[in-house]
Amino acid sequence: MSRFDKTEKLILLTALLALVVFSYFLYDDSLLFSKVTNARLELIGDVAQSKNDVRRKNSDTFSWIPALRQDKVFQNDSIFTGENSHATIQLQDGTQIQIEPNSLITLNSQNGQMNLDLRYGNLVGELAQGSSLTVKSGVQEFKLESRQNTQQKSKIQLKKAPSGQVGMKLISGNLQYKNPRKQTVAELPQNATVAVTQKGDVRPVEKPQLFLRTADKVRWLREKPQDPLPFAWQSRGDISRYEFEMSSTADFNTVLIAKSTSEMQTQVTEKLPSGVYYWRLKAVSSEGEIQVQSPTQQIFLTQLGVPEIITPTPAAAINLTVKGTPENLSAATPWQWKAEPALRDFRWQLSQTEDFSAVLGEGRSKTLSVLSPKLPAGTYWLRVQGATAEQKVSAWSEPVSFSLNLTAYKEERPAPPILVTKDISFQPPGKERAPASPTAPQLVWKPVLQGKSYQVQIAKDIQFTESEKYEVAQTQMAWSRYRPGQYYYRVYTQGQNGLISEPSEVGTLNIHVQGVILNPVKAIHVIASRPEPKQATLSWNEVPFAKSYLIEFDKNKNFSQPQQLNAAAPSAQLTLAEPGSYHIRVQALDENSKPLTEFSNIEEALYSFRSPLVSPTLVEPFNNASIFLQTEAEPFIWLEWKKVPGATVYNLEISDKPDFSHILISKSIDGNRYLIKDRVPMGKIYWRVKAEAKGDSEISDWSEKREFTLYHQKNETFVK
Repeated sequence: MSRFDKTEKLILLTALLALVVFSYFLYDDSLLFSKVTNARLELIGDVAQSKNDVRRKNSDTFSWIPALRQDKVFQNDSIFTGENSHATIQLQDGTQIQIEPNSLITLNSQNGQMNLDLRYGNLVGELAQGSSLTVKSGVQEFKLESRQNTQQKSKIQLKKAPSGQVGMKLISGNLQYKNPRKQTVAELPQNATVAVTQKGDVRPVEKPQLFLRTADKVRWLREKPQDPLPFAWQSRGDISRYEFEMSSTADFNTVLIAKSTSEMQTQVTEKLPSGVYYWRLKAVSSEGEIQVQSPTQQIFLTQLGVPEIITPTPAAAINLTVKGTPENLSAATPWQWKAEPALRDFRWQLSQTEDFSAVLGEGRSKTLSVLSPKLPAGTYWLRVQGATAEQKVSAWSEPVSFSLNLTAYKEERPAPPILVTKDISFQPPGKERAPASPTAPQLVWKPVLQGKSYQVQIAKDIQFTESEKYEVAQTQMAWSRYRPGQYYYRVYTQGQNGLISEPSEVGTLNIHVQGVILNPVKAIHVIASRPEPKQATLSWNEVPFAKSYLIEFDKNKNFSQPQQLNAAAPSAQLTLAEPGSYHIRVQALDENSKPLTEFSNIEEALYSFRSPLVSPTLVEPFNNASIFLQTEAEPFIWLEWKKVPGATVYNLEISDKPDFSHILISKSIDGNRYLIKDRVPMGKIYWRVKAEAKGDSEISDWSEKREFTLYHQKNETFVK
């Protein structure tokens, strides 16, 4: 048995030794294929530098061998660099090629021209003066030539993207790019990355860009915890993949979700609590470099939870003593639940089985509580479902079972409450309310002996067909969900034994809103050749609960044929089509475009128009008239001209000089006539008139100049 053990050990050692030897042969075939064959290959350079995992293989050999420093490089040699590895190949014509990590190239020389087949990866070539390099990548092939007598060597970087596109960047020197298809020559620009197109041309490489299609600060409502949250984007440029990150903080100290994808979209299906989240996107190149990072955007997530029943508690035994005969007892009990604020409307179901295969009753409520229908003794199951304002429906709550045990009780039901104030009138406070003014109408009633709590009902109609219900422990309640209009309210007492009283008297709630007060409208005065439509600015006070405002305007004060305009804010621009006096009033409307207030006070918008002032037309005396006076005393001569539309005053000048350099009389006259009472010299007298509108500060040009000659009884004439 021991001898058999030694044989097994020998076989195992021999197998391990053979495995090591053949593994080395796979790594280095120099022992299998003699290096003497290298003598038959054309030498094209050597390995100037080798770091980490650098390997070499000729097309005539079977396997890769390490490429060490000062190793020779022959025709059709392929050079491979692994992770964090690089190599430098020095060619015989002085060209130097630096091969970056994760790259593979093949070198060969033909007719004195160096050819480089870039399979994948990146490299930096330094071309000697006057040398050339033909680069091949797939079906693309182009030639790079360095000029003679240049100050420095030409250095170029080549990168092959996953798409197969080759990018080039001239780092220093001068290089010419030759397009073999079009037989054209182009100078490569320095420090600018260009790519070779399918037609063999070079074009600038587009800088990677990200465009987020999912809006910022978007609000998402999840009905189920695993509902997908979609994110989408667009991009430009050479991008290999995208890194998606989501965090609960804007600094991304803790990344909740990280996804890597090559698509321009992703979905988040992980469970997340309601709250604010931040997300961003990174574009990564094929080398693993982050090319560009998007701005951080927010999302507001609401996880639609299910209501949780508070009352009755699970497996509760409700023991009530009620009035009635033992065979005909029934009682109502309060049901309460809690839910997220997003849930506004609730639906409840009652069954006597946990699977609700047979529903005994169901109902709806807009509050977090409801008074059950009267039920006979028995065991029941209750569940509640909620819905948002957008009719997004939650799942059913966990069913809660309860037992209702009833015994006959002759005690009277609790007395109904007595309202302290039966008719309540309330006006919502404005924006600048007094600190002590109430913010909601207060309902108050007197306490009831043996009353445990109170139930308040508020409805739009006096029959309370659709009412809001509230349960309070105090004897007062502030109705914070009020709206304008008239409402009815009543209060029930719930006794210690669970019995509900008859309702109190019905009270009224009148919610008044402040009326609309229209501010005075500034008059519009226009002086022009013809009237055009003008804008009048209207403004009024903001009315609480108003969703819009109705504007009516009419030239008749009784608004017999009014024109109407709607405004969303307490201001508007009113177009006055033609001059005239317009009467304006405003009314506030609710969300259903129904009147919320009466019409406001009536204000007048005046649009006056007149043409520009013209020069007055002189009437009397006629030009060059001769006037004979009996004496040399005051002449008493009337001057008259035609009235000018729009003029309020006329300026008159009388002179004995034709250029009016010497003024005898200068007057401002309201009418269109003037009597000369002042003594003036005999001879030629000159006069002219211009019109003026004082309210508009407008003055016309002077009228034509007229003259007349004064003679006295001796027939003496003084002419200047």
